[in-house]
Amino acid sequence: MPPSPAKTRAPQDALPSRLEALLESLTDRHLADRLERVHRAAAVAIDRLGHLSIARYEPTSVESDGGADLALWETMAPAIGDTLVGVNQLVTAIHQQFPPPARSTSSGGWAPPPASSDERLAQEVEAVLHACAERLSKQVSELGQQMRRPEVVSDRWTLMAELQSFRADFRVRIGDLVYLTAAAFEHVRREDVVPGYVHQVGARAALRAAAADLRRSLQGRLERAAKAEPSSRPALARQVTESLAAFITLPASVALRTPQKHHILSLRSRLQDTAGQKELAQDVLPSLVEPFLAFLDEAMEEVTRTWLIVHDRGVWTSCGVKLEQAEMHLALDSPGAARVLADAVEAAGALYGRSAPFDGFLRKARQEAADGLDEASSRGLLERFRERLAALPFS
Repeated sequence: MPPSPAKTRAPQDALPSRLEALLESLTDRHLADRLERVHRAAAVAIDRLGHLSIARYEPTSVESDGGADLALWETMAPAIGDTLVGVNQLVTAIHQQFPPPARSTSSGGWAPPPASSDERLAQEVEAVLHACAERLSKQVSELGQQMRRPEVVSDRWTLMAELQSFRADFRVRIGDLVYLTAAAFEHVRREDVVPGYVHQVGARAALRAAAADLRRSLQGRLERAAKAEPSSRPALARQVTESLAAFITLPASVALRTPQKHHILSLRSRLQDTAGQKELAQDVLPSLVEPFLAFLDEAMEEVTRTWLIVHDRGVWTSCGVKLEQAEMHLALDSPGAARVLADAVEAAGALYGRSAPFDGFLRKARQEAADGLDEASSRGLLERFRERLAALPFS
């Protein structure tokens, strides 16, 4: 069998189809062409920021290694340089396509009002682009200044945290630029027009799901430790260490912030020391793991609040529609009810980690769907599904 062709990555300047359609629909073709060039430069910058995986440059433990040494700087310099080139190229594209107005020495000068709504929107877009370009340029300068601060260059973890923070902020600001300049003309959703945004949201949903599984695993270890003999508890400590190590190497963990990874590795280091003892008192593991579980809950609440509110409501609505379809199939004695319910269970997987009771329901529902649903079990699952959806903690 011939080898399957390698999956090709989309060009760096590729735009979402919804954004391309919007630009194509603009009657002012000169404006549309200029705006398309800016959006493609934004897509390139977002792509470069997204593919700079600083996780591979981070320390894998909390040991002191003499700070951010020359080897790290030599390794990071090309990647950071490439990122800044993308941002600077976007700023240049904005200035080329929408030259900033000349600064007037007089104040309060009269300017004619827009001649039409199209001209007003064009002026609004230009104002957004000029403001974004100015802020991006300022951030580039701030990044250089931060990288020279002694407290940054003397600690590898601080260096990584600063780089990740700037990278994330650049990407958000560039996404805002694309979203606002598209929303000026039509009602659009951010996920439909901002390059890479769907991937970013999906990565956070995957992180939340992985964190929920980690929490469940660690909670189970604590329950076992409470009933175990002192001599058996070091083995459970080793299992907790292994769970943390597995979590930090998951693809989903790339979406963790660097300080969060540092926290996890610090706990793992303490647990490794604990696991080396012959016996452990009953309160040792809870004293280490329970504060971490609280930290994990807080971190995932932040992920949900920052990234997943709109995502979760969309999934919630989609599941509700599928459940309505399942009820219609059941009223007609149609075998389609089982299929639609299975689809709803699969779609609801994107909500995993939002609520512990819903997670428990979802695990059982997956098994029921895999085993096959007859009419009675379909009706039971439909009723429980609706109850659990209604109970989700949307604020």
